[in-house]
Amino acid sequence: MGKYVQFITHKGKRILYVNAVGVSEAECLMAFEEMKQALLKEGTGVLVLADVSHLKMSKAIVDKAKESVAATKAIGIKDKPNAVVGLTRLQKGVAQLFASKEIHFADTVDEAKEWLVKADDKPRKD
Repeated sequence: MGKYVQFITHKGKRILYVNAVGVSEAECLMAFEEMKQALLKEGTGVLVLADVSHLKMSKAIVDKAKESVAATKAIGIKDKPNAVVGLTRLQKGVAQLFASKEIHFADTVDEAKEWLVKADDKPRKD
């Protein structure tokens, strides 16, 4: 699909996996742009798993993540659960301040996939 983004399947659930492990800021911005384009192309809510392990967070990266959320909302795509792997405790605290959707901060990719499957099966109020 892209250099950083691909669809994976876990327990029958389709998940958009963003691999931004140890990338530079510029590469992370490209990864998040790929993610945004994939979400827009789908046109419906998608489970998202982003692995940002060993990534140095910056304002530009946070802004790009927020831009992706805004772009999907602007065309009426309903939020689905999302999971992020690789944030430090401080980064998780900051990210929770900006998270406008159901998001889980996991320690491992496997834990994140399990959480996404369970969260997607729960009834949600739209």
